[in-house]
Amino acid sequence: MAIESDTQGRSHICARVRGNLELISVDDVLFFQADQKYITVRHRNGEVLIEDALKSLETEFDERFIRIHRNALANIMHISGMEKSRDARFLMVFKGIDERLEISRRHVADVRMFLKAS
Repeated sequence: MAIESDTQGRSHICARVRGNLELISVDDVLFFQADQKYITVRHRNGEVLIEDALKSLETEFDERFIRIHRNALANIMHISGMEKSRDARFLMVFKGIDERLEISRRHVADVRMFLKAS
């Protein structure tokens, strides 16, 4: 079950939660993070697991999300900035949550360009 939007793929992510289907607006998604065969969908009201491939989500939502790590995509609407940790890793900072995600060295330049342009 996918609710279609005219231009940018689905407008909602459908997740099975305790036997029920839950629809999460893509606009409310902060990030997608892959772990084994599941994707954690972190959204404004919590998180759910889905069984999509991260690469297919990246292709579908390429205008709305930026790759920050081989296992993570961040919603550009919810990015607050980037910070460097004490151990010299770069971390993505999101609006409204304390949680940080690591930005891989491979993607730091792209994230910097995006932040400068926005």
